[in-house]
Amino acid sequence: MRKSYLKKRFLALLIDYIVIWIYLILLFLLFAAIYILFFDSIPAFDETTSHLMSLFTTVLPATLVFSYMEYRYPYQTFGKRRMGLEVTYESPSYWYSLLRNAMKFLPWHIGHTGVIRAMYNDYSVLWFMVGNIGFLLAVIYILMVLFGKHFKHIPDMIAGKSVRERGIKINET
Repeated sequence: MRKSYLKKRFLALLIDYIVIWIYLILLFLLFAAIYILFFDSIPAFDETTSHLMSLFTTVLPATLVFSYMEYRYPYQTFGKRRMGLEVTYESPSYWYSLLRNAMKFLPWHIGHTGVIRAMYNDYSVLWFMVGNIGFLLAVIYILMVLFGKHFKHIPDMIAGKSVRERGIKINET
């Protein structure tokens, strides 16, 4: 059961990742078309604007959409639906779903912050470490699901959430 469940969970993650990439590609094409049609080129942005664009066009929309999908019936993201998985909460609440997904997408946002700092020529050890903390946190989440007794990572534990196969209860004890 463990191998089958983990395979489904990671395939669901891969599908969700592909969906996010499709969104990012479409977003890039939309902005490129707007810039070319209305401005004849891509405008130069300062660092603050880059951070805000990253947050409001990528991380925040993904967090809100995934939170909504996991909170509302059938409690599934695109990948979870395809793989027959669902999200269950000890105490169902949109806020728990939002908290879980904000923490789940935190490594992505931390990584963006490090990359944007480097784009603006800050190659300090501090920002190199910040960028890598995002990657390290994502690896920790994955390892917790792979090797943890209950298949949970930190966001799951804090939100009181489980991912299970539809109709099958995963032993929580």
